[in-house]
Amino acid sequence: MPRKYLVAYNGMSTGLGNRVRVVLSSQILAEREHRELLYVWPTGREFGPTFTQLFNFEGGRAIPRSASRLLSRLHPYRDASLAWLDDERRRERVWQIRTGAPLDLPAGYPTWGERLRELRPAPDVASRINELYSTELAGEPYVGVMIRAHEVSHPETKQASPVDWFVSRMASIRRARPDVRFFICCDVPEVQERVMQTFGGCVGQRDKGGYNTVEGVKSSLVDLYLLASSHHLVAPHFSSFIHMAQHLAGDVVPIETSRTGDVEPVGLASLGAVADPLRPWSRGTGQAAPA
Repeated sequence: MPRKYLVAYNGMSTGLGNRVRVVLSSQILAEREHRELLYVWPTGREFGPTFTQLFNFEGGRAIPRSASRLLSRLHPYRDASLAWLDDERRRERVWQIRTGAPLDLPAGYPTWGERLRELRPAPDVASRINELYSTELAGEPYVGVMIRAHEVSHPETKQASPVDWFVSRMASIRRARPDVRFFICCDVPEVQERVMQTFGGCVGQRDKGGYNTVEGVKSSLVDLYLLASSHHLVAPHFSSFIHMAQHLAGDVVPIETSRTGDVEPVGLASLGAVADPLRPWSRGTGQAAPA
């Protein structure tokens, strides 16, 4: 029988979080439908690294954007709902799915979050995660703070989660817990530096590279694992990246945004410590500092 394919299409300007969940949810569907996964992961000025520069991934093959566009003349793009999937479609040799959202997989299928936990960062990224965690963060609970302030960030995110909201919320947490540490990541270095100087006891990457360059996205991946290794998350509204961190942590880390309201108390004592920041979903018991 001829081989069958599923092509997962990412747009040129799509960010890391959306790209990862599209590819991983498509991988799950391809496996269940006995198809080979091909994926479009465009690189260039708007987004630098390939998927395999970020993760060790062998579950599919990247193809050029132009090849998918050419294929679309015979095999049109379909959406993430999978409402189109029936016996007639299953006889087609090629499916192409173009979406910025994870596929709406049937109940009982693995989740893209589970697949994310099976991935391993590329060796140079893993080394940076381990070094920063072991030297700056291991040993005590900390609060992860993710700020989106870049001009290309989603307007809804910036409007709902301005920098002042993060500063106010961090100040409130510090009043309740004067010794708590913050791990801060922000897509604008000057904003990150200003927030870190406002509060002592902060950890964050510096010299992260240009926005969406190869080095910049690798730095974002370091941020992802260190956010996931935290004991509480203060995050922007409407961000796929923070949901990556949440799923990477096994969906156990409390998360709050400007739309959820304050999550009180900050549950630092309720989670065990992360021994290996490359496996932030695996936590010991009784290792967190008392509330």
